[in-house]
Amino acid sequence: MCKEAKILLAVSTIFTLGMGLSGIFANIFFWRETGDFTIIAIYNLMHYIFTPISFIIAGFIAKKKNGIWALRIGLLLYSIFYVLILLIGKNGVWAIYFLGMVYGIACGFYWLAFNTLSFDFTSPTNRDTFNGFNGSCSGFASIVAPFTSAYIITRFEGIKGYSIVFGITLALFVVLMLISLTLKCKNCGNKLNLKVAFSKNNEDWSKIRKATMCWGFRDVIIVFIVNLLIFQSTGSELSLGKLSLIGAFISSLAYILVQKIIKPKRRRLAILIGASSALVGAIMLSLRISYTILLIYTMIDSFFIPFFMIQLSSTTFNVIDKSHDGDLRVEYMINKDIVLNLGRIISTVVLVILLSTFKRYNILNIYIIIIGATPLISGYFLSKLKSILDGKVD
Repeated sequence: MCKEAKILLAVSTIFTLGMGLSGIFANIFFWRETGDFTIIAIYNLMHYIFTPISFIIAGFIAKKKNGIWALRIGLLLYSIFYVLILLIGKNGVWAIYFLGMVYGIACGFYWLAFNTLSFDFTSPTNRDTFNGFNGSCSGFASIVAPFTSAYIITRFEGIKGYSIVFGITLALFVVLMLISLTLKCKNCGNKLNLKVAFSKNNEDWSKIRKATMCWGFRDVIIVFIVNLLIFQSTGSELSLGKLSLIGAFISSLAYILVQKIIKPKRRRLAILIGASSALVGAIMLSLRISYTILLIYTMIDSFFIPFFMIQLSSTTFNVIDKSHDGDLRVEYMINKDIVLNLGRIISTVVLVILLSTFKRYNILNIYIIIIGATPLISGYFLSKLKSILDGKVD
């Protein structure tokens, strides 16, 4: 891998550390103040609505300049988000949806930049290696972060612990902005091709779009539901931190394992293993909510999801390479993020409707099975890209 790819791995690792410190606990922070699943779901819905919008804006900047500019803006916006939380404190509940918008805009800029630069700094021959290292490095950062946050939060009364954690996260984003100054990339000086950004483009990319949208239906939605269920069943940030630590440790090892054993001819098998295990874990979780069940679910999900995710990430880039549309990579990243967040938006809207209609949280048990099954549908579309999964990228 080139120097820039290694720096990008460092950025990703520190970013994951910062998000691991505060990401899951932002939802818990608001849950403690509201106790309302619906409000938390709408807060997350704001992320998913504004992320693709900012993705498009970031795309214009990345095409005119390069992805590094979008990266820096994203890091700056994350910093502003945590500054706002620190300033508002417990009164943040009244501004929860606005904070969700800021967070979503930051996500759009950061992930457009990261996905574009990941493409720029890798090739089909080392993309699985990059994604494997990225998964394992980020996984190890995730091991340290949530448990550390939980320990700090539980050592102080009220929201003081949360304020310390959010302050540390803010400092990490300042460091990331400094590191981003060392990245170098040629300016594109091109215009954004909106037709490519919104079209299916070709049959292979159409399959990627379908796979990505189905994955988005499950993706982060099940994560924030499970985290809230863990906190609801234990009443302890430390318990959530412990489970996150276990999950991150297993996930980081799984990313290393997948990188070593899953070669091109085994990629479709890896997709099946990851998607099937996601459904098994969801069914088990829906039957009974207890700390033991949540622990087992965390272990299953953390180990098997990397089998699926590495294939989805690498295949997405390889389809672009096969189409010889590298100059349109920004448009493809926007295209991908729109359908990803469309899946998230649909899933979250359905969740809000169910919670508002049934007024009972056990409806979550049924919904967890539904979203747990969507990786199988995603895997079906992904597996149809046989030649690309087999490593035949011309």
